[in-house]
Amino acid sequence: MKIHALSTFTDNLCKIHADDRMVPVSEIEFAERFADALVSEIKAEMGRQSLSSRALGRLIGKSSQYMSDRLDGGNVKTGRRVTLNIWDLAAISGALGLTEVELISRAEAVANGSDNVITGKFGVGATTEDRRAVAKKKSRDPGGDEGDF
Repeated sequence: MKIHALSTFTDNLCKIHADDRMVPVSEIEFAERFADALVSEIKAEMGRQSLSSRALGRLIGKSSQYMSDRLDGGNVKTGRRVTLNIWDLAAISGALGLTEVELISRAEAVANGSDNVITGKFGVGATTEDRRAVAKKKSRDPGGDEGDF
């Protein structure tokens, strides 16, 4: 299933079902998908930079609990992840060496499903015969393969 955003995050959002019907996506559904995608992209970039949430928190002057509330399991009392605010977005993207626009664009691509397309040549090509792969090393055993070596 792919999500398509036409013109803005919330205008003309549609899902394409298996039968190619276009069904509108609610703004709430897209917002939730986008929030999840934003956290996923932050975590992916943290992984690329070998940066823990605690280390990222230190870079932006926040505690590990603050980071956990936003990037991990969420608030202990509510059990829900705290939504990132503008300050979080600016501080985190800066600490990761990205602009806010780069981070938002990546998350939008994920939320829209456009990151699900992998381009390239795929398939099975002709095999190349390599006789060395089946050649056996000469044995000192004159009697064949029955005995121990």
